[in-house]
Amino acid sequence: MRNFIKYLIIIIFINFHVHGNDALYFVKDNQVFLQNDNNILDLREKAKNIAFENAFRILIKKIIDSKDLKSVNQLDNLKINKLVNDYKITDEQISDISYSANISVNFNQKSILKFFRKHKIRVQTLVSDEYLVFPILDKVNTLYLWEMNNTWYDNLKSDYDEVGLLKLYFPEKNHLNKLKISARQIIKRDIFAIKGFLKTHKKKKGIIIFLRENFDKEAGGFKSDLSLTIFTDDNFEEIKIIDKNNFNEIYSTSQMKLISKTVINELQMWWKKKANKLDLKSNMINEIFIKHYYDGLKTSLLIEKTLFSIFDNDEITLFQVQDDSVIYKVMSNFSIDKINLSLSKYGLIIKSIENKTFLIDEIN
Repeated sequence: MRNFIKYLIIIIFINFHVHGNDALYFVKDNQVFLQNDNNILDLREKAKNIAFENAFRILIKKIIDSKDLKSVNQLDNLKINKLVNDYKITDEQISDISYSANISVNFNQKSILKFFRKHKIRVQTLVSDEYLVFPILDKVNTLYLWEMNNTWYDNLKSDYDEVGLLKLYFPEKNHLNKLKISARQIIKRDIFAIKGFLKTHKKKKGIIIFLRENFDKEAGGFKSDLSLTIFTDDNFEEIKIIDKNNFNEIYSTSQMKLISKTVINELQMWWKKKANKLDLKSNMINEIFIKHYYDGLKTSLLIEKTLFSIFDNDEITLFQVQDDSVIYKVMSNFSIDKINLSLSKYGLIIKSIENKTFLIDEIN
């Protein structure tokens, strides 16, 4: 009877499964402005099409590698409306001379993925674990981190897109965080202090975004230097910045806002490249079985929810229910490394126990 109840809960959960990345496909705040030609229905149709095109460009920039964007732009007879689930027009304003509206567009996830697979364009939708941001500003030989006047923090947080694939976490700027870790400890790579701060905020990974901006009196302008460093598993990894040389030039005004936008874009590209590398590894899989031993209803449901958020409904199925465990059958082109990267943000990992069978468990 107990086993039947567990089985029933699993079936109910599977039937009500919703994709974990749905937010990626919802693009809001598409502002459209047109000249009023006295035909409201025609204006709305034009505004809708413009919003669809704008939303589509925003979406593909998030999920398509920059190298493949040219291939998308070269596609003939692209009918974006066929890829849209629904849309909503808000804040519509009509005057004698102009028309404006805010249009949110909700794309169909399956249609988008099917479309790009048909055209052999690689799509990346793997969402990262949350990285805690250490936004350090060195300005006029003064270090800023959790201080209220750290404008570098403000710019980065403002430019960050919460719906992107790379998830960032910005701790609050307050006195308590200042007491827990300083900018100088991070610059000196004090692993003990960094790990302690991450643990306090329940994070496992961090990104050090260090900007040095000074006014060069001799040159008569601002000069900047930027570095991006990932901290995970007690190791530091430098991220190569493509446009870094541009920051070393002399500018008459501060370039902090522009640099902030560049940093957020560079980090999103870094994550996509990291995920894409896993796709290209030789240990691609066709069929595996993931086994989970019951460890309380709450943990079991968490694992269920996690697995079904990583794989599409047609990629994972309930294979077998046993007295003390449940086994799922997975048919996917994800490598084992990519599966574990997806699971890591939930504190989970799969380990091989026999041919094609893996045990899912919490990371020690």
